[in-house]
Amino acid sequence: MPEETGNNREANGQFKPGQSGNPNGRPKGVQSIPDILRKIGEEDGTLDGKSKLDVIMYMVFQFALEGRPWAVQFIADRTEGKALERFKDETSEPIKVFDRCDG
Repeated sequence: MPEETGNNREANGQFKPGQSGNPNGRPKGVQSIPDILRKIGEEDGTLDGKSKLDVIMYMVFQFALEGRPWAVQFIADRTEGKALERFKDETSEPIKVFDRCDG
């Protein structure tokens, strides 16, 4: 049984319909990990004014030029978009979508 947290839960511990477990949202001043990483990435990374994110992206390009497959894939995914995954169905039968019951 969950701890008593107010009157927003049913007897079984589930939230009542229309009730949130966090009705006030994220507390003010709390940042998400992506927000923190973006902030750090915008900081100066070199004496000539490049950001840390710029420095990292130049490093990724250098790794790609050295032939590291992960770096090449990283760059391709972000410049050309990820390739669609396709598969070929070897059977010639149609795909069954619905199974009707006539009874």
